[in-house]
Amino acid sequence: MLKNKPLSNEVFLRHVRDYLPTDASVWNTDEKGKPASCALSSGMAENHFYLFDADAMLAASHAIEELALEEAKGFLLATMQEFRNFEPHRERYWQLAATLGEARVIARGRRPPRHGHLKFITLDQKSLASFWTVLYQGHHHQAMLVCRQVNDARPFEQKRFDGFYTFNPGLIARVRGDIEDILAGRASPMREFERLHAIDRAAKWLGAEFAREHKAVEEALRKLQVSGHRYEARHFAADLEKSLNRLRHLTDQLPGLVGASAPRLAA
Repeated sequence: MLKNKPLSNEVFLRHVRDYLPTDASVWNTDEKGKPASCALSSGMAENHFYLFDADAMLAASHAIEELALEEAKGFLLATMQEFRNFEPHRERYWQLAATLGEARVIARGRRPPRHGHLKFITLDQKSLASFWTVLYQGHHHQAMLVCRQVNDARPFEQKRFDGFYTFNPGLIARVRGDIEDILAGRASPMREFERLHAIDRAAKWLGAEFAREHKAVEEALRKLQVSGHRYEARHFAADLEKSLNRLRHLTDQLPGLVGASAPRLAA
């Protein structure tokens, strides 16, 4: 990753692949959050929610850590659920703290002793207990991965996480603010995560609805072509109007779909 060039999605994903085991998985999800297709083969994009297995999530985490080490200046924060999850990455985080001058690890359980510039923060609140976050704010680049566990697995390698990555400084700052507010007892939920999650679900739901109506119109056109007098232009016009009415109805449902964003937008 070159320091003086904007961080691109292509460059970031190339570094993710450097850490990605061959059997790791990332899935595109549908409007209900269910896995729909392989995201690794179709291509991933920032600010989109995916379902990560543990290996894929760690690969994205390591790519952000690598960015921080290359820039060698900035702030890094990680939430790791439990401090036992920190142990496999201990030496890497010692190096990060020594290089950056400030790094924090937040988790539950027995806190390791402080090591140099690496600060450990014990998590008492449940709001962050299911989250895995690696957040870096540097002089040239910023990057963040934030994910929430969606299954009940205890062994780390069996866990599955719903989340996204981003290079947007404003979004990263808001998530950092949410984490700091939770630690200080000023807030409970990860508000920005919930807001973006609601928007992502709404976008996928709209996409599915548009695809269904597009298919319905295409089928009506084919029917108009081949059915002769049994299906005339007036029949097609009636079916088209039904499809348009269903699309108009979507606008009435949008406020409820993105309702989780209301507290943040009103703030």
